[in-house]
Amino acid sequence: MKKTLLLNLLIIYGVSSSFAQNQNVKDLYFDYTQTRMDDSKNPATTETALSLLNRSSELNEKQIANISFHLGRIYEAAGSPEKAIPLYENVIRLVPGYYVTYRALGYINLKKCNVLGQKVAESAKLKDAVLNNESYKAYKIQVLKTIALFEKSEACEADERTHDILATLYKSIKDTTSLASLPARLNVLGKDCISLLEDE
Repeated sequence: MKKTLLLNLLIIYGVSSSFAQNQNVKDLYFDYTQTRMDDSKNPATTETALSLLNRSSELNEKQIANISFHLGRIYEAAGSPEKAIPLYENVIRLVPGYYVTYRALGYINLKKCNVLGQKVAESAKLKDAVLNNESYKAYKIQVLKTIALFEKSEACEADERTHDILATLYKSIKDTTSLASLPARLNVLGKDCISLLEDE
């Protein structure tokens, strides 16, 4: 009975995958647009999005960016931020001005900062100078990466929370000079902002 059920499931999955591969890419993309904003249909959206990305040569860059962003959002919401990271990075590569992706990546990287910051604190308690130095170097690298993401987000859409995060991160690495020059940098970064990720 169990073997029969498993066999049937494999057949259904195989037929579904084969159908997605043979389906006209325009129809497949239309199916994706019908489910992407409905969280209750995330499993279907994920399956369709992955099928589309496997056929990325048949899509334009805006479509690929759109699919990558929404799939990343689904992974992040499901507690799999590491799966979301390369997708978000792909969106930034394709649509550099879409600041929403920078903010999403910023928060993922902020969690990494917090983990590394804890290691710095723990090594300080142990009074291990070598470990503390290594921990701080790793922390600073992560902080600078995170700052770059949040600066683009803040430049495009000013937000008090984001500004506070930036101030805290700069102070944590004792870089008050860069914090003081932040307004000028935001002015430059805010010139090519995109608030809507288009399909076509």
